Amino acid sequence: MLATYSCQKRVPALAVQTEAITLSKLGNQLLVLERKIHEYTVDFVYKSSLPQLPLETIFYSKIELDALVYGCKKSLQGLFQQIPIPSIPSLKPLKHLDLSEQNIYYLPDQLTQCRQLQYLSLKNNHLQAINPKLSSCLDLKKIDLSSNGFQKIPQGLIHLEQVQSLDLSDNQLNNLPQDFQQLTGLQSLDLSNMHPAMALYNNHFESIPKVLFKMTSLKKLFLEKLALQTIPLSISQIDSLRVLSLNGNRSLQLEQVFETLRRTPQLQALDLSFIGRRQLPSSVSKLSHLKVLIWHEENKMNASYIQDKLKKLLPNTRIYYGKVGVLSPFLRGNTVETIVR
Repeated sequence: MLATYSCQKRVPALAVQTEAITLSKLGNQLLVLERKIHEYTVDFVYKSSLPQLPLETIFYSKIELDALVYGCKKSLQGLFQQIPIPSIPSLKPLKHLDLSEQNIYYLPDQLTQCRQLQYLSLKNNHLQAINPKLSSCLDLKKIDLSSNGFQKIPQGLIHLEQVQSLDLSDNQLNNLPQDFQQLTGLQSLDLSNMHPAMALYNNHFESIPKVLFKMTSLKKLFLEKLALQTIPLSISQIDSLRVLSLNGNRSLQLEQVFETLRRTPQLQALDLSFIGRRQLPSSVSKLSHLKVLIWHEENKMNASYIQDKLKKLLPNTRIYYGKVGVLSPFLRGNTVETIVR
């Protein structure tokens, strides 16, 4: 039985009968928005494919030019409608589906037939809307929406209350809406800039979105390579928070950060890598509840400080700094229990 599919090329779509799903007025409005985005994309494709035609009336009358454009659009529209989702031998038994880098602008209803789908990757596409009918894929626990250029959260995403792990890295976000808290099952959230030097887009968070402080089921939060300076005391309201990554936040005011995290005794693993420091303020000793601290720096410039002083300040914390033969825990892929054991 087919359980995983990774798309390598765009091929014509497979026609699948779609079950009727009742949607709210908002849901139907979102689908209309998706169709408009699709129609706009088709319009862009045909216009981009046209040769550079002289517009002077001596060559073409307006009627002739309009007829030519209309014909191009009609001929390309049928082809383009087959692009967004690849041909898959059997949709229903799929558990893992990788549609990365497929020039996808919208998600057709066909995809909602993957009722056993657990993992969906849509990274490096052009999505600006999410089909709310994905909420019918009740087993969908992990979705990757990185590098789509989101300037704001697509409203259709809020319908996916079953999702536990969400990757929104390398987009163009600077805040999250209040209704984001409707994702009540969310346990892992990534708002990072994973590849700031190479990515087409970058998130612009200068502070932690306030709505996250209401998401008490959140266990893992990744805020890497952003412009954060402080961590508000409200972060202690995330009762389930166990793993926090501040990797690459070079503007952090560490004294304030440590004072805040001292009040989050539930936090067990912290990543402070690549913040450009040779040593930490002595107030790091307030984080004695940490089980794991990851702190890599360029050329291990912090190694002697860790060995000579930090291990004494945090005697019960496992500190990973790139020591030869010692691998750091993989925070994203491992469970909290595996990370801190």
